[in-house]
Order: sequence, then C-alpha cells, then structure tokens
Amino acid sequence: MKVLISGLFWMTGLLFILTGCFKDKGNYDYIEPNAIEITTDMDGVDPTEFITADSIEVRQNSNLKVRLKVNASQGDVKQFTYQWYVTQYTQSNANPPYYLIGNTAELDTKITLPVNLYKLVAKVTDTGSGLSFYKYFALNVSVADWGGEGWVVLHESDGGSDISVITTRDGSIKGNVYNDIYSSVNGHKLPVGTYKVNVINYVTALRAQKVSFLYPNGALQVRSFDFADSLRSDGWFAALSGNTNFQSNGSAGGTGAGWEYVIVNNRIAYRQFASALHVANPPLFFPPYEGLSIAPFVINASGSDNFYTLYDNVNRAFTLFNASTSLHTNIANNYSPPVANLDPITGSGFDMKNIGDNLIYAENAEPINKAASIYWNCFFRNDDGDKTYLIQFPRALTYANNFIAGRYQLNESNCPGINSATLFANPTFMSMPGGVFYYVNGHQIYSCKINALAGSVAQPNLTFAPGTIIKAMKVFNSGYTIANISAFSVPEGRVLVVATDESASGKGHNIYFFNIDTQSGLINGTPESPADSYTGFQKISDIVFKKALGR
Repeated sequence: MKVLISGLFWMTGLLFILTGCFKDKGNYDYIEPNAIEITTDMDGVDPTEFITADSIEVRQNSNLKVRLKVNASQGDVKQFTYQWYVTQYTQSNANPPYYLIGNTAELDTKITLPVNLYKLVAKVTDTGSGLSFYKYFALNVSVADWGGEGWVVLHESDGGSDISVITTRDGSIKGNVYNDIYSSVNGHKLPVGTYKVNVINYVTALRAQKVSFLYPNGALQVRSFDFADSLRSDGWFAALSGNTNFQSNGSAGGTGAGWEYVIVNNRIAYRQFASALHVANPPLFFPPYEGLSIAPFVINASGSDNFYTLYDNVNRAFTLFNASTSLHTNIANNYSPPVANLDPITGSGFDMKNIGDNLIYAENAEPINKAASIYWNCFFRNDDGDKTYLIQFPRALTYANNFIAGRYQLNESNCPGINSATLFANPTFMSMPGGVFYYVNGHQIYSCKINALAGSVAQPNLTFAPGTIIKAMKVFNSGYTIANISAFSVPEGRVLVVATDESASGKGHNIYFFNIDTQSGLINGTPESPADSYTGFQKISDIVFKKALGR
C-alpha cells in the first residue's frame, strides 16, 4: 500500500515537469512596459531658487517655474499627463492647506503656501499603459521680501483699506515697495475705516509675531510673515458684546513671560503668550478689567512683562497693574507721599497719584531693550486745552513717588502750537531726564529742546507745503534684542519716519526718512532733501516698523 502511494506521487510530479517543458503556443502578445526617466530641466533656471536639481527654495507669493525632462523607452511624450502636488515633508510637519497645484508639463504657479518645508511631487502618467512615475523635490517656502523686516503702511483703498510694505529699516538702503499685500493674500480688503496697525512681538525665542489692525467696532490679527487672516476680535474673548472701541494692542517688551495686552473702551485686557503651544492655539484674552478706566497707553515695567504702569482717567493718577494676578494697586495708598517741595506750578516735580490732567501721549524715550529702567515721556493737557506739559520718569515695579525733577512746563511763548499739537515722537539716544522731542502743528514738525522748569524751547524743524496733513510720525525703534542691533548702519532711535498727505499741493501721499543729529537731536534734511522717500501711496492712515522674526 505504501509503495502504491509513493508511485502515484512520483508520476504526478513527473507530469508537472513534462507539462512545464512544453512552450505555451497561445495567441498572446507580451509588451515590455514603457520605462520613463524623469529629471529636472536646469536650463535657464534661477540659481537662487534651484539649490540643486532636487531642492528648491522659493519666496512666499512669488512665481515658481519647474520644467521636466521626460525620457521614454518607447512611445511619444505627448501621451503623458502631468500632475503637481505639494505634501508635508515629514510626518511631523503640518499639512499644506492645498495639494494639487498644477496639471501641465511645466509647472508655473504662484506659491502662497505658509512658510515651511514641503515635498513637491511631479506625477507623470503614461496614458497608454496607465502606469505613473514620480519625481520628488524638497520645496522650502521662505518669507517673502515683504514678509520680513520693513515698514508697514496702512492706507485707504477702494472699498476698504489695505497695506503696503517698504523693505527698508532706516532709509540708509533703498527698499522696494510692495502694494496692496493684504488684499492679494486674503482676497478681500481690510474693513473700511481701519485706522491703526500694530506689531506684536512675543518672546524672542518663540519666533512668534502678529500684526493687528484696529477698525471701527472691531480688530483683527494676521500672520506677520504673509499677512494672512488669523483671528478677528470676536474670537479674542469668550464674550464681548456691544460697541467696542479698540484703542491699542501690543506686547509688554517681548521678553520674559510674554504678556500681550489690548485696550478696548478704555479697559485693559490681556493674555499670556509664552509657549509654542500658544503659537499654534492662541489663548483667549481675559475679559477687559472693569475696575479701571485708563488712557490708551501701557508703560511696561522693567524686567517684568506682567507689570504695567497705567494712567487712571477717573482719578487722573498713575497706577500699577499686575496682569498675572489681575490686581491693581490702591491709588490712595500705593505710592509713598511725595516730597514736600514738589511744585506743579513751577514744574519742580510731580505726584504720581495726583497728576490732575489728561494723558494725551506716552512713549519710551530710551531704547526699549535697555537692560536698566528706561525713561518714558508722558504728555499731559488740561481740560481747557491751554496748558500742556511733559512728565518724564523711569519705568519700575514700584515707585517711591519722590520725583523732584522730570516735570517740564511747555509754554506757547517758547513752544509755538504746543497746545494744539497732534502728534509726538521721541528719539531714544539723548541723556535723560531731558533730551528732545518732536511734535506736529499744522504742516510743520517742531523740535523741542527740553530745559528745566518752563524753559523748554521749540523751533520749526521740517516745513511741508501749506495744506499738508502729517498723518503719522515715528522714530525708528526696531524692537530687536541688544545683540541684534550692533550692526545697524544708522543707530537705533536716530531716524524719524513721517507719513504725509500732500494732495493739497498735488504731491500725493508720501513716506519720508530723516536722520537725527547725534549731538543736538535736531532733524537733518528737508522735505525736498530727506535721507530717503517713497511715493505713490493712497491716503495713509498709519505706519509701523516690523522686525524680522527671532531677533
């Protein structure tokens, strides 16, 4: 029985072997698949974009052109179809907002992807066989020229508002002007009546930055590197209803704990923005603090982002506010009693808890990145509008309230037009207390030398054509850390940037850069001979400098 079974297995195996030796004479045609080789056509490419044939770096919102060389072992290249995709470079990278970016043999498209490293995929399909072949590129999308360092110009535009960017720091190097950036990125204008643009620099190590716009009854923030919409003010708070007058938005220095503030309806609201998690998912602002009605200026304390010196409109006095505890110090008891010889009439000092007039402007008068306490210039005017004066004091965590200097009467006899001045600006390199400040009256910019008591003297320093409206005036203060400003060609705080409406004299809307004399603080040049100038804008509302990220 065992022998029989073994024989059957042997005969079956032999049958398979013999069958395999016979040639299949069926009516079949075997065709080798069309082998396709895909390479990059490097003829005439931009060497600044094509680092290698497989690695591309392109600036955001610029045009990318990629040509392929397709070699086929058989057939005609006309029988191929093409598709271009963008995917995340690694699993840890964020997914791109869109994938298919082209369907022609040569890719020619505007790259509007967020700044990041991606994988560009060219898919070539043989329509005859249906087989697809792939070519991969590393695609690094970097910040557009106008998404880095430069001056953001907010201007009116048909049906809304928009922005231009001037890619210069201090006017020493001629920059490019890029117009209507917001609408080109977002497909719509900023709201009608947008009146203010702010740059919010968070903790330097986070490489995080926002640009915010304030408009009637609202505000919005955009990404700083491409100005794409990020979050409107109705998403800043858990609940905020009724009319909302957004007056200011900023950060308290961009170091330390990373607190951001917004002043709305004369109330301060705040949030902590201090981690990479916050960059991806911004926290809500605390509700506006109801215990204080304040002027729209924040003096951040030395060495601490969460302590603010604010001006209480009701009591007309300074007060300290701690954002980390949502508490402000008691007005009546916080500051030590002032020294006996303070005299508000002669200007020999001031009482922090008893100023008595309206704070109309406040700005730092020394570099904001200075390690020690810095002086701030605070300008006050009485209700009748016939008395204007300056108070200077160093920011701090506590105040002894013993300032016997730092109050300066500004009289019309020595400072023409000071009681109707509309704009102020402060260079940040003069010795303090004292120094120089600038103010606007009509079509003129005055330089005021600060002298003791009531001895300050101003003179017209820049005179524009009659009818000129000076829309904005800012001293260049970059916000960079001390380590990153040493190479500036023009020292920080020594350039005045002015935006004008000169349509009355037929000169349109312009931006001027003026250097400031390093000894006297006077403004060098004239409107006809500035350090640098730019024209061709629509009606300008505001200007602000935006530093590069991470610096």
